[in-house]
Amino acid sequence: MIEELKEIGFTEYEVKLYLALLENPATSAYELAEKTGLYRQVTYDTLKRLEEKGFVNSNTEGKTKLFKATDPNLLLEILNEKTENYKRILPKLNQIKTKEKNKIIVETYKGENILRIALRDIINNLKNSEERLVLCTAVDESIPTEKNKLVVNQYGRDLIHFKIKEKVIIKEGKKGLFTKSSKYKEIPEKFFNENPIQIYGNNVQIMTFGNPNNLIIIRNKKVANSYRKQFELMWSIAK
Repeated sequence: MIEELKEIGFTEYEVKLYLALLENPATSAYELAEKTGLYRQVTYDTLKRLEEKGFVNSNTEGKTKLFKATDPNLLLEILNEKTENYKRILPKLNQIKTKEKNKIIVETYKGENILRIALRDIINNLKNSEERLVLCTAVDESIPTEKNKLVVNQYGRDLIHFKIKEKVIIKEGKKGLFTKSSKYKEIPEKFFNENPIQIYGNNVQIMTFGNPNNLIIIRNKKVANSYRKQFELMWSIAK
């Protein structure tokens, strides 16, 4: 019973006081504290919240304020009313959610640590995702590995640990690093772009290596899907 009451909005202290009031109607806060073993201040604060929720009501006799639990049948009506109120505002909540989904967030990073940031972001976004797939276009994996061996090796281990797969398009004649987790296809050097693009979830990364190194992360479902379509076209042509 306690867990069921928690599921409909009661806290642990509220459950104790509500059940105590069902057994002992018209009880003072002092008596409730004694019966439940709760501190007086905790009892007063919890009773106040219960009154605000409509789960408890009170009246004063003389100088003593007495509390009574709301009838369980009436409690059901209160909960049903709250459900109906929520249903009325649900369309507006969904509108807000839709606007947030369509929002485009662009993050930019510079410096020697961009590869660490990029690879960690991929892992963090996909490790608990249903679709754990990274699409990498125009990649020569020897470029970032030269100065970031530890970072790249950790990424490779994370791919295996979190069961994340990659589809990678590399320059003709180059070899891929992560053969256990990644599938590779080659494109001719004349089509090779030294600025890798990585698509994962609702995110797109674009990296440039130079002075300084730059990383751009675009977070938007529609943008990610458009890049994903371009990737699949290149993947179908690559060997």
